[in-house]
Amino acid sequence: MQEGENLEILLNGKPLPIEGLDEDSRMSELVKTVEKSLLGSAMTIVDIVADGESYSPDESEKLDDMKLAQFDKIELVCATAQEMVRIAIQDGAEGLEHIEELSAEVANDLRVGRVKDAMDRYLHLIDGIEWLTTMLKNADRAYAAAMAESSLEFDRQSLIQRLAEQTEAVTNAQENQDWVGLADILEYEFPELFQDGKRLFERLLDI
Repeated sequence: MQEGENLEILLNGKPLPIEGLDEDSRMSELVKTVEKSLLGSAMTIVDIVADGESYSPDESEKLDDMKLAQFDKIELVCATAQEMVRIAIQDGAEGLEHIEELSAEVANDLRVGRVKDAMDRYLHLIDGIEWLTTMLKNADRAYAAAMAESSLEFDRQSLIQRLAEQTEAVTNAQENQDWVGLADILEYEFPELFQDGKRLFERLLDI
């Protein structure tokens, strides 16, 4: 930035000198410049906080419309893929509780004949199950060495397999409009999977 400007730019809390940008430069240009400097470091920008408001680095159109001169302070948060997985697992318990609640609500709605309400929640439930599956599949990116030395890897693979089997079962029941069968799976099969997921995340965080 030009000398004398008041804009403060931080990268993971540390001042970041930037060359080649001026008051007319856009946020997207700043992001590209920093990402270029991070090449080879295994790190990537995961969050942008401009004057206290958070933006995703994937919001390219929004970032194109944002002039750097609009802001007094821009904080860029970077992390490795491993760090992002660890952070996601730290938040995993809360996410699992939400999915578990959704599963119970869908089952209850089906039991009393509120099929429309059940299907509205069912879509969110499937999104949650996909999130859990992704979390489990990515866990080895942060914990591979530790899992290989314990039973964690076997437990992780087993949970992924069981989750896939039960997800296929609920999908088939939903497509066949077998509401009793769908409610049974959600009420009797999924709670154990969610509890096993919680225990696995807790064990990973203890490593």
